[in-house]
Formats: sequence, structure tokens, C-alpha cells
Amino acid sequence: MDKKEKILIADDMETFLKLEKMLLEHAGFEIIMAKSGAEALKKIQTEKPSLVFLDLVMPDITGDTICRFVKTNKSLQHIPVIMVTTKSDVESKDRCLQAGCDDFLTKPITKRDLLDKINRFFKGAPLERRSHVRVPLKVRASCREGEISYPRWTLNISEGGIFIETEELFPVGTELEMSIPLPLPEPPVRVKGLVVRVVSKSEESEANPSGMGIRFLYLKAEDAQKINKYIAENDFLK
Repeated sequence: MDKKEKILIADDMETFLKLEKMLLEHAGFEIIMAKSGAEALKKIQTEKPSLVFLDLVMPDITGDTICRFVKTNKSLQHIPVIMVTTKSDVESKDRCLQAGCDDFLTKPITKRDLLDKINRFFKGAPLERRSHVRVPLKVRASCREGEISYPRWTLNISEGGIFIETEELFPVGTELEMSIPLPLPEPPVRVKGLVVRVVSKSEESEANPSGMGIRFLYLKAEDAQKINKYIAENDFLK
């Protein structure tokens, strides 16, 4: 089993911490939380996370002070730091940049914003944890975003998600409604999905064509059974 990447989130607002922890753990990461600047500083040094989200304004040690410490420490300076601010004013951004941060976000943060930033530093791979068996599946699936439906060819499927071959990519974090016609004498699987990985035309290879990795959300029990049945019948490596 792959080792999970560690992400540290530092914020004195517990609501924000719990929300981001739930989202990122579901995306396949190990989440470390810190409710103060001092706690964040200690955990960065002991845990050596792969990525850090730092709230700029904390009551004891500010985020930019912690960021400056990280970026001037030889054993820590390789860790990407994303500063989180409540204001988009020039002064706040300057504080973040002068501290040496790699990027910044402004609250309120959307799910798409968060995943886009993470995808920049992890190149999408950790967001598609292949803990499930994948088997080939070449069918025309309907992908709907809002009121617009897009028919797309699928490449493979697992219990946890599906890969769609396409050059017309949605951003990481986009939620889709999908209808997937499995080659079984049963109705199509209908499921909500989240785009967790994109492979552009310039990045494609024989093993990874241009397209989108989509993680299933809200999969009904009967649809999960259909997918498992198809996988069991087509897993030739078992």
C-alpha cells in the first residue's frame, strides 16, 4: 500500500480545520492539524509534511513568521507553504510573498480552489489513490455538469472511480453527474463523481492518455454491486 502524503493545516478556526481535514482525508492524504502557530511550528519540524497550509493571522505566532522560519531552515525549506488569508488586499499578499511562501489562498476557500492548489504541487497523482483493482472499460458515458451533458469514452473503471479519455478537461475539483452503461444486462450505473486528476494533451503517454481521473461520490449499493460484478468478470490478473 502506498504511503500517504502528509499535509499540515494550521488555523485557529476549528470549523475550517475540520472541513479541510474531512475533504483531504477523503482524497487520500494524511492530515495533520494545528490550532495555533506554536503547534504548527512544532509539528512542521517533527512531522516533516509534504505540504503546509498556514493561516496568516493566528493569535500567538503569525503564519508569515512561521513561513519565514521554514524557508530559512535548510532541513525544511523544500516544503511548499501555501498561505491562507481572509483578505485579498495588496498588504496581506506582500506579507505572504516576503515570507517566501510558494502560493496563497483567500478565504472563503472552495473545494475546487483547494484541490487545484494541491494538484499543482503533487501533479495530480496523490489525488487518485489506486487502492482498488482497475479493469478496462470502453463505453460511452454521459458526464453532466449543471445543465450540459457531455458523452465521453471511458478507459478503465474501479470500485472507487473511472478514467475518461478526452482532450476537453474539467478543472480538478469539478463535480459531475455520470451515467455509465456497463456491458451487463442491467440499467446504467448513475453516480456523482469528482475530478481528481487531469492529464493534458502535452502530458499524455501511451500508459496515460489525455483525460480525467474521476473519483466516485454517493455511489448507491446496487450500483456498487454492478461495478464489482463487472470487475470480477474482467479482472484477468486475479
